[in-house]
Amino acid sequence: MNRLLRNIFFTLAGLFAAYAALFANYLRVAGWGAHGKTVIGAAAISIFLALAGRFFSQKNKFKIFMLLLGLLLVELVLQAAALLGVLPGLEIKVRAPFARVYWTPEGFSNSIRNRFGWYAQAFDLKAAHKIALIGDSEVEGMEVPRTQNMAADLQKLLNKNTGGDWSAMSLGRRGICPAYETDMLDYASRHFQPQEAIVVVSIGSGVSDAIPELCHHTPQEYIFDDLDSQGQLVMNPASANIRVRFDRELELSHGSLLFNLPAILNSHFMIMQTVDSLHDNLARRRLRAHSDDLDGFNPGPFAVNPTPEVQYAMKILLAQLAACKKKCDDLGIKFRLATIPVFRPRFFETQHGRDWTTSIGGNDYFGPEREIADWARANGIPVASVGEYIRQKKMDVEEIHGLSYKDGTGHLTEKGHALCAQAIYETFYKNSSP
Repeated sequence: MNRLLRNIFFTLAGLFAAYAALFANYLRVAGWGAHGKTVIGAAAISIFLALAGRFFSQKNKFKIFMLLLGLLLVELVLQAAALLGVLPGLEIKVRAPFARVYWTPEGFSNSIRNRFGWYAQAFDLKAAHKIALIGDSEVEGMEVPRTQNMAADLQKLLNKNTGGDWSAMSLGRRGICPAYETDMLDYASRHFQPQEAIVVVSIGSGVSDAIPELCHHTPQEYIFDDLDSQGQLVMNPASANIRVRFDRELELSHGSLLFNLPAILNSHFMIMQTVDSLHDNLARRRLRAHSDDLDGFNPGPFAVNPTPEVQYAMKILLAQLAACKKKCDDLGIKFRLATIPVFRPRFFETQHGRDWTTSIGGNDYFGPEREIADWARANGIPVASVGEYIRQKKMDVEEIHGLSYKDGTGHLTEKGHALCAQAIYETFYKNSSP
């Protein structure tokens, strides 16, 4: 018995040591430093198990073994609960090839990422016509199954109705804005060679995330651009390190599966993910306890009479979109633009039926979307304005309510993704041939 326990401990010590070494290398390549808490913890456990196997008495070895067995049982219970989709409040969003995704804040998803670390269906890189949809969390669509986001729905529409061989690749990343998307276009061209790119702007955050004064980010933690004295777009110098880190992170999932193995394992380890989720939820509660802005929404960009800060943010955003257009021209990619509107509680409180307006109480919630669409058309950029599409369809307020979670004000539901895909298809492809 003592020999069996010793061998078990030595084997586990070796596995933890290997994990620590692999994870340290992963963090080093990612630029996060090789001495993270998880690495140190795994190395400490490895040393402890090796010492326990060599020096502890059989009685103490058995106690440790039973503790490990108990943790294994807890892990199996959590795995079973996750498989059944009954774990509340759990958020798993590790970015790695085949990493586990479990999402409950809005909607529900319980799946894995694809080989390249995107929450999307497998990319068909042999398709004759490839489209990259690039955007933030609305494109990522973690609130819905990965086979039912707007890119997947668009791909189905194209292959069904055009008779062509299409692949629509969902390159959505939570928290980014157009300042990141020239880098995303470079990345997409380098790895997937799309013929077309559709940059999707979420109106709810696209303008406010353009400058620090309108959002909760600082240039040291988020990519921001400025306009120089000639009105040319330049990166905020304080954001340089974040851009380098972002570009490096995009490449991580294209490494070997062995290189990515620690991140993959982390995403599937339910005890670790449950602890991380509890920590994140507590942090958010503390933040909300000291903030009047519970959902991060800034109404400033929607004012009929915008402030100078908002006007400057819009200039930044349009310059960023112009930079995306130039990047696509340089890469030989056809550039298209799509915008997703935002609806606020006041809209649903005051509007009913099909005869509705978004001009409410000094705000026009379709205003920024119209300005972006007008700019795009003036610059010869094809644009799909989902807000205008909704208006032209004369959708009922109740129908609009069902397009997003959080009583119509959150991220897109499956119906919302399907509608965005339909709007993009009808605007760009319905009357064209592959």
